[in-house]
Amino acid sequence: MEYEELAFGGDDPGHEPGFGPWAAAHAKLLTICAAVLVVLGLAGAGGWYLYERSWLPQPPPDVALSPSFGFQVAMCGCDGMVAATVEQRQEAEAMLRALPQVASVEVQSGQERSEQLRRSFERIGDTRRAQSSSLPGDVLHGTLRRAEDFPSVVEKMRSAPMISTVSRSAANFWEGRAEAEISLCGKDFVSQATSGCQKVKRGEVTGMVTEKEKAAIVARLRDLPGVETIYFQDPGHALKLAKLSDPKSELDGTYPGSFYVKFSDPALARTITPAIGPMPGVLEVWPVLLKK
Repeated sequence: MEYEELAFGGDDPGHEPGFGPWAAAHAKLLTICAAVLVVLGLAGAGGWYLYERSWLPQPPPDVALSPSFGFQVAMCGCDGMVAATVEQRQEAEAMLRALPQVASVEVQSGQERSEQLRRSFERIGDTRRAQSSSLPGDVLHGTLRRAEDFPSVVEKMRSAPMISTVSRSAANFWEGRAEAEISLCGKDFVSQATSGCQKVKRGEVTGMVTEKEKAAIVARLRDLPGVETIYFQDPGHALKLAKLSDPKSELDGTYPGSFYVKFSDPALARTITPAIGPMPGVLEVWPVLLKK
């Protein structure tokens, strides 16, 4: 077998450089190779750009939204209050079921509610609140036939015994789409009264979470195992969700937005509260509630 020799010069004066003639003879091959290298380089740069971009907080999933027809009637049972008896809860339930505006009613006991909260807080690694989750009052979960029927239901239930509150149920948009919500420090009273949002723990920063603090939160989330997607819910999306259950909902400018975090394996969400909860700019880490 004969091999083509490539010579790139040398000490022999009688040896003619061979690369020039070889390059001329293989110009088409060299052009193709150069093009391939350029394409591979661009593909690599593009892939890295997409990888970096995938770590940026994403907007909430763009899906069709439907009005929420849910509401809940909470029976008395809070600390310091006389708890409703079984008979009183049954009377309130019978009143609800008799209303033509109500399509369905489901009872959730205080024990079931407490268990739901316990499992939800455990899933995000908040052992303190998991152990203290106790909701003694029963709740009647109802479904309206029409959203505009809610005021009349509230009026009818005023005469029911031992009712604590009647409220619309928020649309659980994030169920199945995230395991945890990171509430950020805002200008609202709750934020300003919370130690984690006060300037003593935030390097003299006051008011809403800063862009620097948000960037640090995102960077810390990147280091957690199993984080699949980081979403940022801005005030516009939060208001859109609120209006699903109450069309008259408004935001007063104190809401700073929230991060929602999806893990590849929900079991890995246990790391989020210990890692993110103490960070500057974080009001609370909340679980996206598990189903009843």
